[in-house]
Amino acid sequence: MPLIRTVALAILAVSLAAAAPPTASAQAPTAAGGRQKLVVRFTWKLTTYYAPLFVALDRGYYAQDGLDVQLVEGSGAETVVKMVGLGTDKIAYGPATVAAEAASRDLPVTVVAVYLPKVPIGLASFPDVVLKTPKGLEGKRLGVSIGETFSNMLLPFARLNGVDLSKVTTVQLEPSARNTQFLARRIDVMSLYLVDQLPLLESKTGMKFNILNVADFGLGLLGQGFIVNSAFATADPGAIHKLLHGTAKGYAETFRDPAAAVRIMRSHMTIKPDFDVMMAQLKATLDATAVPAGKPLGWQDPALWQANLNLLKETAQIKQIKDLGAYFTNAYLQ
Repeated sequence: MPLIRTVALAILAVSLAAAAPPTASAQAPTAAGGRQKLVVRFTWKLTTYYAPLFVALDRGYYAQDGLDVQLVEGSGAETVVKMVGLGTDKIAYGPATVAAEAASRDLPVTVVAVYLPKVPIGLASFPDVVLKTPKGLEGKRLGVSIGETFSNMLLPFARLNGVDLSKVTTVQLEPSARNTQFLARRIDVMSLYLVDQLPLLESKTGMKFNILNVADFGLGLLGQGFIVNSAFATADPGAIHKLLHGTAKGYAETFRDPAAAVRIMRSHMTIKPDFDVMMAQLKATLDATAVPAGKPLGWQDPALWQANLNLLKETAQIKQIKDLGAYFTNAYLQ
C-alpha cells in the first residue's frame, strides 16, 4: 500500500475513534425504519470530488448512524449558502470561504468541517499562450463561469497581483459554453477546478496546458466542507455529529479503494466521464485532502481561518473580522 494511503488511513482512524455518534433527536423528521432525514445540497453539479460522500451513502455508513441522507445538486456557492442561511436548506457542502463571507454579513451559517484546506482553482491556457504569472492575463480574453468561486474573487485576485483588469477581456459563460469557447480558441485563458475539470480537459485534448494555481498567487481560500444553518446545528447537534462520522468513514473507504469509489460515483451520474479520467480526478482530490495529524478528518485549523479572513478583509470582500467562533467550530467532530 502506498505510504500516503497508509498515513491517511492511520489519521482517518482518529476520526472514527473520536466520533461515536449520539442518539437521534426525538424531534427530527424520520424516514421509514426510523432514520432521520437529512438533505445535503452541493454547491455545484455532481462531480468526482463528491465521491467520498456517495461512498458513505452507498456503503450504508450514514444509515448505520441512523441517518437517511439525500445528496442533491446545487446551482452555485453563493446561492446555496444563502439558502442555508435563510433556512430553506439546512446543510450544504461547498467552499468554506463563501460561508466566511456570508457569516461576515450576519447570515446565520457555520462551517463544521473542512476537507480541502485550499480551493483547488487554476487558470489554464494553451501551450502557445504564455501564462507564467497573473500579470500575463493582461491583453488576453479570460473565460469564467457564472457562480463559480474564482469569478467572485477575480477582483481581489487582480488587486493582490497588480493585474489591470481594464486590460483583460473577461467573458462570463456557462461551464459548457466556456469549455467550448476555450477549445475553439475564442478565449485565451479559462478558470477551472484542478481536481475536476483539468483531468477531463487533458484527457479530451491529449495536451498539457499552462496552469497557474491561484493559491500560489495569494488566493489561498478555504475549500470544500460542510456548511450548516446555525440554528439547526444548535437545535440538533447529534445530526451534524453523525453526518461527519459517516463522512469520515466514506473518506476512509475512498482512500482504501479509489476504484470502487469511482464506480459508486459513476452509478449516480447521468453523464459519466471516462473511468480513467475520474480516477485522475479522485487522485487529485485525495492528494488535496487535509489529513491533520492526531485530529479527526475535517478538523479546521484556526490559523488557516485567520489567514482566509485576513485575505477577505484586505481585498474588501468583508468589512470586518468577527471572532473566529462566528465562522466555524470543530465541536461536532469530537
